[in-house]
Amino acid sequence: MKSVQTKRLLKAFVFFALLILAGCSTIPDTNNSLFGNYDQATMLNNIGNNILMGHINEVVSKFEEADEAINAFTANPNDSTLIKAQSAFNTMVESWAFVSPFNFGPMNDNLILVNIDTWPISATKIENAISAQSNAATVGADTKGLKTLEYLLFDKNGNTAVLSKYTEASSDNRKAFLNSVAQNLSLQITDLQNHWNDGHLNSFVTSKGNDVSSSVSQLVNAVALTMDQIKNVKVGNPIGLGVKVNDNQPHPDKIEYTLTEESLGVMKANIQAMKDAFNGGSAQGFDDLLDYVKAKKNGLDLSDVINDQFDLVITKINAINPPYSNAVSAQTNDVREVFDSLKTLIVYFKVDVANNLGVTITFSDTDGD
Repeated sequence: MKSVQTKRLLKAFVFFALLILAGCSTIPDTNNSLFGNYDQATMLNNIGNNILMGHINEVVSKFEEADEAINAFTANPNDSTLIKAQSAFNTMVESWAFVSPFNFGPMNDNLILVNIDTWPISATKIENAISAQSNAATVGADTKGLKTLEYLLFDKNGNTAVLSKYTEASSDNRKAFLNSVAQNLSLQITDLQNHWNDGHLNSFVTSKGNDVSSSVSQLVNAVALTMDQIKNVKVGNPIGLGVKVNDNQPHPDKIEYTLTEESLGVMKANIQAMKDAFNGGSAQGFDDLLDYVKAKKNGLDLSDVINDQFDLVITKINAINPPYSNAVSAQTNDVREVFDSLKTLIVYFKVDVANNLGVTITFSDTDGD
């Protein structure tokens, strides 16, 4: 990306400027710590405000728009209102993909990720909830959230099949439950926004250092864990290389979004979101902190090695032709390359980043990487 290339040029300029101004001496470490005089507050403020909060604010608006579109559909179910509701769903899913990788703080503490994005769902439980006139707020995580919304808005047999479920005489319960799922999603994401605005953003910016409660540690762990889950669940299981599905056979029913074409786009957005957080956009990010501590990999700046690997993962995802459900059989080798490229990127974070920043990885993966 242009911003990353620009930062690489700036790094070279700053390095030579420091050599001239400091007489080739290293930056003083008056704090006697690994990060020395590095301005963590500026880095964390940039990541917290411009990257994390920026995406959270965006997704709140998309969830609200989807809630409104779904209410319009249930009030008047027809081709036009259904297509608008489905389009709003696709947009909210893509927006959420830039927030979901960062499952720490209030998102984890308040089970917001679980309530929004648990899968697989239970179709039986959903139908039972509809029959019982239940509300999404009172059912389990596998009976609400984005995947339940997908189940209620889409059908493999097309929109005629969807509309038939909302225009028959007994459709009131289904309409009410669909509305409650959309409303619950909007409430969940607004709750996340409120928690960040009401103190967690300040806590994120001020939690310096590298112990397990620091923002550096929480973010490194969240990114590494998300990558591990993408590799094993979103990529590995569909081609039989995951933890729960490990028979080296294609399983198209194991892709993330089984009724829409969102799986590949969401996966790519997940990776891009983590890359954005790593680089801090065009401002201070983890890449700059790694450069400060002179982190290297095979004689190269570790920050550059990781950025190149992020780009490789995205390139490998772009090589897969939708629908993903077909690709896991027709392009198994290409999907396997996504798996392998993610495996390398995970090692960079769990070993190289963690070691150079003195961060402890607090989760254990399930496949021995």
